[in-house]
Amino acid sequence: MFDGNATRPVWRGIAAVSATLLWTVLSASSVSALVKAEAVTLDYQVQHSDIIVRGTCADSATTFSNNHFVTTYKVVVKKYLKAPGKMSVESHPVLLVSQLGGRISTPIPLEESYPEMAALYGGEEVVLFLQSPQTVAPTVRARYDQYLAEGKLKPSPLMTNYRLTTMNVSKLSVVKNPTTGQEVVTRVNFDRLGVLPSEEAARSYLQALESQKRFIDVKRGDQTVRIPVQPGPLIPAATPAAPPRIEEKIRQMQSFTTTWDNFQRQVESIQRGEKSSAPVPVGGATSAPLTRTFPARQAQ
Repeated sequence: MFDGNATRPVWRGIAAVSATLLWTVLSASSVSALVKAEAVTLDYQVQHSDIIVRGTCADSATTFSNNHFVTTYKVVVKKYLKAPGKMSVESHPVLLVSQLGGRISTPIPLEESYPEMAALYGGEEVVLFLQSPQTVAPTVRARYDQYLAEGKLKPSPLMTNYRLTTMNVSKLSVVKNPTTGQEVVTRVNFDRLGVLPSEEAARSYLQALESQKRFIDVKRGDQTVRIPVQPGPLIPAATPAAPPRIEEKIRQMQSFTTTWDNFQRQVESIQRGEKSSAPVPVGGATSAPLTRTFPARQAQ
């Protein structure tokens, strides 16, 4: 489900509740780092994430915690692109990732959504940029512990599980062309549509992208909106002759799309501290557009 209001939390089935101390505590670092949800580059996410992982969202559960819904996702790890120490798929095959918001169906259907929430669904293959609960800012941890001791808060999975480094920008989807088998990493940028995505909408969009459908129909309030299904333009690697400006890096992250191999190379390059790298061939040529894999056609 979509909602046309992308500026505040949205509740369905219950009246809006006021912001709690938990939101104040947990948003102190993540929201300021997000810089209005969009001014985040790939460089920033790689450098400020404790873990970068590719895996499958196997399951999710939503609980009511400190007057807010919190959803925890079970992510089965396929590959670590960044991890501390000896952390590996063998030692840590599953990660628990939590974020504010979510939906419950019993005893009655209720939902709480935020503009910067990431939409994940069961069975989706994703790349996630994560921060560890061990690296919560000391001032934030101290305030949280203080509120726990004073009885103002109850223990929250947001403080014990992994969390997205920069909220929805830190979730990328991995899709595969059914004909060529080429894997593509992409960010479904619902933000530009001015709507709040649901798990169902994300699933519909990505399934349409993989099967090369032209559009999907989604609900926004009492209206049906037809949204073109198009990947973003291919994000090439920077060259020494033309390193990208920070504004261009931000624009690219807003509609990030690249091949899996290119994505891995970019992440590795950033971790090595390299300022630029050579172009990575895609489809046999450095200038080959992604639309050869996923045709970008306007809705009719």
